[in-house]
Amino acid sequence: MIKHNKIILLLLLVISLALTACAQPVSKTEPVQREKIAQAPAKDPADEQREMPKEALYVCRYTTNQVAVIDLATGETVKEIPVGAKPMAFLKSPDEKYIYVANSGSGDVYRINTSTGEIEAKIAIGNQPVAMAINSTGEVLYALDYYLNRVSIVDLSIRSMIGFYPLNTFGFEERIEPPDCCNDIFGEPLGAGRKPSAIVLDEAKGKIYVGNMGTWDIAVIDLQEEKEVATFDATFGINEMILSGTDNKLYVSAAGNEIDINDFILSMELKGGGNVDKLKVGGKPVSITSSADDTVLYVVTEEEAKCVGLDTESGRVIDNCPLSGQPGDIVLSKDGRKAYIANLLEGTVFVVDTSNYTILDTIQAGVTPKALVYVNH
Repeated sequence: MIKHNKIILLLLLVISLALTACAQPVSKTEPVQREKIAQAPAKDPADEQREMPKEALYVCRYTTNQVAVIDLATGETVKEIPVGAKPMAFLKSPDEKYIYVANSGSGDVYRINTSTGEIEAKIAIGNQPVAMAINSTGEVLYALDYYLNRVSIVDLSIRSMIGFYPLNTFGFEERIEPPDCCNDIFGEPLGAGRKPSAIVLDEAKGKIYVGNMGTWDIAVIDLQEEKEVATFDATFGINEMILSGTDNKLYVSAAGNEIDINDFILSMELKGGGNVDKLKVGGKPVSITSSADDTVLYVVTEEEAKCVGLDTESGRVIDNCPLSGQPGDIVLSKDGRKAYIANLLEGTVFVVDTSNYTILDTIQAGVTPKALVYVNH
């Protein structure tokens, strides 16, 4: 019995020693296993939001449904922004914070923030917006609907179309329609309807001037009466219009049609219908802009591929710069020393020195650069 008790005591002692050993603290010399904290993966610099350039050229690529942002300090494309179908026209807000893109194939206007390059709004306009104007406060945008024969009104504070001014579709029965063989600049046959293609806003007089390709005239819309109040005869193939000069004339760039190609722009005095002068510039004028002081007009002609400078006081040619390919839209730099001209055929933009009418550089712009906007923050 005594022998069995000793065996039991011995077993209890062994168990006690084992438990004591398990309870001993970890030696300071032993490495402590710590829980690993997951680290965020390193960011790829390409994924960082790239800051938009301070001086940039925005290019509307018609066939690829994009807006390209070109840094004018380097000539490189820094961003390609997908927009709606068949982007046709550009407009910038008075403070240059936004770019508006008229998408003629999807019936809407996109607003792009020039600080971020991001799309902030998509505004339904109707069917086929092709040209725009904006008031001086940047609150109201007017967009021409080529198919619906009207001027759409957009309240930019709520980013929505709030109404429209219809163009009169009657009273043009005696006008001679262009032959069926001929297409307009959008590739569509010239048929029934006014087919508005160019717009100018005159806030001082409370008027909107609309150039109509289908009936080759200028419609006058009174903003107070909210309707079309007059019509002036013009010419075939109206592309662009601007108000310029000390006497605030309306200048009309119109290419003509397949049978009769224009070699002039129109200079129209708007008082009571006024006088109309034809200023010779060369075959097929397609775009037009004016210097900041309104003393010089710059006109791009497609047939002869050149940029022509006109004195607004005399209407005479100052000089011209030979181009190539199929030149189109033109915009000026902030100081007016450079003109940027789209080349649809070669996918480039000419940089022209306006002091001596020479090409300074040619920038790659992508497929079919249809319209341009210059931004300088």
